[in-house]
Formats: sequence, C-alpha cells, structure tokens
Amino acid sequence: MAEAPRSTRRDGAAKPPGAPGRLPTNEELLHELRKHGAPPPPPVVLRAVSRRTRDFLLVAGAGSVAIAGLCFRFLGDSDPGNAFKLALTGVAVCTGLMAFVFYGVMGRY
Repeated sequence: MAEAPRSTRRDGAAKPPGAPGRLPTNEELLHELRKHGAPPPPPVVLRAVSRRTRDFLLVAGAGSVAIAGLCFRFLGDSDPGNAFKLALTGVAVCTGLMAFVFYGVMGRY
C-alpha cells in the first residue's frame, strides 16, 4: 500500500503569507527594508569569463610563449620543421597539464 505524503503541519494546510511562525521570504524581507529607507541592493554583474578560465588562459598563454621562444632559440640553427614540431609538442603538453591542474585538481576546491 502506498503511503500518503506527509505534511509538516498536523492539519495539512499550508500557512498563509501573514501567518505567525512562518519565516518570511527574501523578497518580503527586502520589501520591508525598503519601507524603512534602506537602499536596494546593487545589481549583480556577471562576468563573461570566470576567474579560473582567465587565470588558465594567462598561465597557459605565458607558458606557451616561453616554450615556443626557447625551442626556436635553442634549435634555431637546425631544421625549422624540427623546432616547430618540438615547440608544438611542448605547448600541447604544457596546456594539457595546466588544464588538468586548473579544471581537474582545483575544481574540487
């Protein structure tokens, strides 16, 4: 047999908005504050890019530039294709590790 849904009140009726003992909602509390001259809260500005993504792009970009610069500096006299392949591999590994750190490890905190 299925049980009837349990109610928090003994009589099963919902409390009306003005009933004593009922906690007011956030909107009701803010409306009460505005009656007493409190200014409305400032609007919330949502960023287009999160802080974690911004930091990842900054660190991974700086690391990529450094790796590519060092590869071309040290391997500048050899075949340019080899330097490009090594730089591309280094950038891919660095970016992958940074993505793992920023989104895999730091995502848990």
